[in-house]
Amino acid sequence: MSRRWPRVSRNEGIAAAIGLLALIACLLLGLHAPREVLLSYLFAWLFWLAPALGSVGLLMIHALTGGDWGLAMRPALFAASRRLLLMALLLLPVLVGVAVLFPWAGAQAAADPGLDAQRWWLNAPFFVVRAVIVFGLWLWLARGMRRRLATPAAGRFAAAGLVLYALTVSVAAIDWVVSLVPRWHSTVFGILLGTAQLLSAAALAVWLSVSGRDPASGWWTPRRLNDLGSILMVLVLAWGYLAFMDYLTVWIADLPSETVWYLPRVKTGWRWLGAFLLLFHLALPFAVLLSRQAKQRVAWLAGLALWLFLAQIGYVAWLVLPGLREHALAWSDPLALIGIGGLWWLGFGAQRRAALEVQA
Repeated sequence: MSRRWPRVSRNEGIAAAIGLLALIACLLLGLHAPREVLLSYLFAWLFWLAPALGSVGLLMIHALTGGDWGLAMRPALFAASRRLLLMALLLLPVLVGVAVLFPWAGAQAAADPGLDAQRWWLNAPFFVVRAVIVFGLWLWLARGMRRRLATPAAGRFAAAGLVLYALTVSVAAIDWVVSLVPRWHSTVFGILLGTAQLLSAAALAVWLSVSGRDPASGWWTPRRLNDLGSILMVLVLAWGYLAFMDYLTVWIADLPSETVWYLPRVKTGWRWLGAFLLLFHLALPFAVLLSRQAKQRVAWLAGLALWLFLAQIGYVAWLVLPGLREHALAWSDPLALIGIGGLWWLGFGAQRRAALEVQA
């Protein structure tokens, strides 16, 4: 068996089977409430896209900065970056259901004169074309970074690639999240979403890396653990700062075209999810990561990294769901998460193990 196509484990096969069953259940629910299920699917898809795409960004950052933190996380980052092709295929239901899911593409929106100035951008054919172009560029970046990472050309490729990464993530953020509320706009949202993806990828990679090696092996020196914790702390702080500045700008301006995004998130039951994210996805993790002792303990660092990764479920839900749903959750939400996650996990562990063997 070649290293490119390593043997998947039994647990990965079981996860994929459960994922398929969950997606079939989503399909059955979608026969009665197509928009509700497509919204759940988009939310789950964006959550699982984050570690795949964020891993490419982290590989490029490490190519420019160097350091043991990137070497420790590289096997997980390599394996996660290979999930991008799967995520491209799993976007098909969203592309097919554009007219059902997005308010600007429905029959009622066609007669809305308030959207006339945006129709050159917000139209279904151009939406699909942009998705194909964006994913083509992401796949090219991922493949190019994996091939060049150990070569002298890695730095030059990464420098240009990070610019392209920022631009394409901004386009995707506008298309897949911002356009759920067509009249809203934000100049920082693309960078905010990209930072959240980097945080998701780093949290997953740190958890797998720290928990996957024997602490007694001597690999996890206090310095290496401290570096991994510092990476998480920087990303948590950057994400929190960008989210706060976006909210502060809207609050100061107090314009209807901007408050339309935040009103459902602060005036309905969704405000409790926002409070949860503020306390348990920003304040508490940042406070723990300020402690050098906490960062240098394998159990603490692994547990916090796993928590940050799972907390991203709440953040992506806060971004996607409130604009089109007044109540908090639907049955299709966990089904979509489990369904896409089961398929995402198929082959991931095997590819990570193969990367670990190469690194060893």
